[in-house]
Parts: sequence; structure tokens; C-alpha cells
Amino acid sequence: MKGTYWRLILILIFQLHLQAALCDTEFSNVCNSVPKPPARQYDFIYFVQQWQLSVCNLRSCLKPARQVFSIHGLWPASYSSKTQCNCGSEFVPKKISDLVNKLNMEWPSMIHEDNTEYWKNEWESHGICSEAVLPQHAYFDAALKLKQKYSLVDILAQKDIYASGNVYSKGSITEAIKTATGHSPQIQCKLYKEIPLLTQIFLCLDYNATKIIECPPSKRCQYEDLMIPYSLFNN
Repeated sequence: MKGTYWRLILILIFQLHLQAALCDTEFSNVCNSVPKPPARQYDFIYFVQQWQLSVCNLRSCLKPARQVFSIHGLWPASYSSKTQCNCGSEFVPKKISDLVNKLNMEWPSMIHEDNTEYWKNEWESHGICSEAVLPQHAYFDAALKLKQKYSLVDILAQKDIYASGNVYSKGSITEAIKTATGHSPQIQCKLYKEIPLLTQIFLCLDYNATKIIECPPSKRCQYEDLMIPYSLFNN
């Protein structure tokens, strides 16, 4: 009986040592990870604004582009991996009926006629990830309030950065936004022929989209000098 008891103790000690060894190897990410509660499967939120004239210089648009940043989305994200949300409530247009006029102005689709389809896609691709914290109405309302609070055109103008056909350094754009918000954004750019255009600016927010935080490093723009176009080049 004593021999059986000690054998069980030795087996238990061996299993504990084996688990510790695994956690010191390539499996450490599994051992050390703490499952996030089902209510929130993301760490922070990107608030993404796009420069309409860059979008429409890079692809055909169905609506006239203006010299403005408009909302592209509010995207829950994770520091460790791509955020994936496979379930959640469907988009219900009547839930945001009181916001439609503002959304049409601040969150239009430049490449689709129907803005509602655009909002539906944004909600079902991104918004459902934050549904436990930001239900549908709160999600769209939060984006509108952020757009009003952080006017990128005004923020850049404070550092004499305008859509003028001039070229500005990515660092100066980043610094202008950091000066105004206290934190660095992410800058996205794309080439039009051989001209790097500023296309999108990502502000990073805490999980409930109430406070700006520092964005993680990114490789969204590989160019140092960028243009903010003031018109369509083919015009």
C-alpha cells in the first residue's frame, strides 16, 4: 500500500515538472495566456479616419470626394493576434435611425451608393467584437463623437499641415497629432504612381472608446514623405 502511495506521488511530481518544462519552451504562449472573458475579446480600439481625396485618387469613387477626413471604422483589436469575432447580433438599421443624418455626412461610403450597406459591413465585421461594451447604437454614436472631438484637419492645421499639394514628413504628421492628443497615432499611406499619399490615420483608444492611448508600432506606411492631395489628379 505504501509503495503504491509513493508511486502516485512520484507520478504527480513528474507531471508538474513536465508542465513547467513545456511552459519554458515554445508552448509558453499557451501556458501563460489568460483566457479573456467572453464579454470582451479585444484589448483596444482603432478609430480610423480616411482622407477622401486619397481614397478617390487610388480607386474609382461613386461620390464626390471632399477635402475632409471621414470615418472608416471603429475596429476592436488585440495586441497579440488578429481579433476575430464570429458571432453577434445582426445590423438593425432602425437602431441608429436618429444618427443617420450625421452618419451620412461623417461616415459615408465613397465606393458604394448605399451608406447603410457600408455601416452594416462595418458593424458585422468589427462592431460585434465590442458589442458587450458598445451595443450597436452606442458603437456608431461613439464614432461620431470621436470624429467631432478629434478633428484631424484642425489638428494638422495647428502645425501648418494642409492639403495643399505640398509634401510633409510622416514624423511631422505624427508629432502634430501626438501634440494634440498626447499619444502617437498610426499613419497609413499608399502610392499613387510614384507619389506616397496619406490615406488613413489610426487613433488608438481604450477598450470602451473613451480615452486615447498610445498606438502599437506599425508598418502601415513605409515612406517618410507624404502628400495630402487637395484634388483629384486626373482633374
